[in-house]
Amino acid sequence: MTVAKVSAVESLNLENLQETVRLPGPCVSLFLPPYHPGAQAKSMAAILKTDLQEAARRLESLKISESEAAELLGPIEELSRDEQFLAGSQWSWALYRAPGILRQFELIAPVNAALTIGGCFQLRPILAELHLPPEFYLLKLSKEGAELLRCAKLQAETVDWPKGVEETLIAALALDQPDHDLENRSPVGGSSGAARRVRFGTGTERETQHTYLSDYYKMVDRGVHELLNGTGAPLVLAGVDEDTVIYRMANMYPNLMAAGVHGSFIKSMSGNDNRVLQQAYWIVRAYCTEKAAAHLKESRERLSPARFSVHLDAILHSAMEGRVDRVYIDESAQRLGVFTDARQGERSNWGEEDLLNRAAVETIRQGGQAFALPNSRMPEGVAVAAILRY
Repeated sequence: MTVAKVSAVESLNLENLQETVRLPGPCVSLFLPPYHPGAQAKSMAAILKTDLQEAARRLESLKISESEAAELLGPIEELSRDEQFLAGSQWSWALYRAPGILRQFELIAPVNAALTIGGCFQLRPILAELHLPPEFYLLKLSKEGAELLRCAKLQAETVDWPKGVEETLIAALALDQPDHDLENRSPVGGSSGAARRVRFGTGTERETQHTYLSDYYKMVDRGVHELLNGTGAPLVLAGVDEDTVIYRMANMYPNLMAAGVHGSFIKSMSGNDNRVLQQAYWIVRAYCTEKAAAHLKESRERLSPARFSVHLDAILHSAMEGRVDRVYIDESAQRLGVFTDARQGERSNWGEEDLLNRAAVETIRQGGQAFALPNSRMPEGVAVAAILRY
């Protein structure tokens, strides 16, 4: 009896998936939407139990023996009773099960509950997340101060500022009090004895506050450069418009994302502010998708017709031969069929399947990359496009 190798819950990247896609079938792919205890939607564990019943029926229709099916589905059944599943998750999950292995991935994007069984895993729902950077940074801004967080593996941790950068605006002002906003007592009104606090300065109180913030955010920007210099990591801003606009005017860091998380943030994200973290991940995800779309457009204009294809059959055969360097798939397109040239283990085909998914699997198996793009970013609305190595 083959014992399943169960991994801890992972975040996705291309490297940790390449080994998995080379496994022979039967391959079971399960997708579970986020669930919070008390929500009206079905829990992840309940969905999993329903999927297990359906999986057993499908394996039987594929002529998989009862003993093989039980061995394949047993670890998933155990997982359905796991405390972590019963507790729910803020993230979607993808479960990949094949003989000898069970892998669990957390996903940023919400997914619909889905089950597929065949000769390869269903990768299309996760393609947009395969190319996320291993880390990015989230800079929370407020009138009180600035907090920098390192975001990796769907978690966030506070980063200490380097020496010379203060966490709060008050602390920064105490170090270097500007001389353009002095406060003193002066007679006001009709009586010389009615002394009250008045502000002397070169501008209004709002203008003075703007100057303070600008000076402080320049200090913060120097700290960002010192900490992130050379990493190439994306930086996402979080704050109200007034703060983020002032910071962008002071910013010199080249990888600052154009989009930001809007809101007022005072407390630390210790324990993770899930909403802010999720929005930040969506911003980085959208940036990576746009970057892939730009590369596709540039490649189509630059490469010869022999190195660029939009024909699914040709792309499938080229991918099997290891000739596809990059494949781009319309995230909303559907192309069902039987790819008779696919051979994994002792079985040559598993019946009708998602051929666009097969193109992604074969490309990744041979060391290439696969991307999911909106239809509007595909050339002339085609379902698939590929850049060939030769």
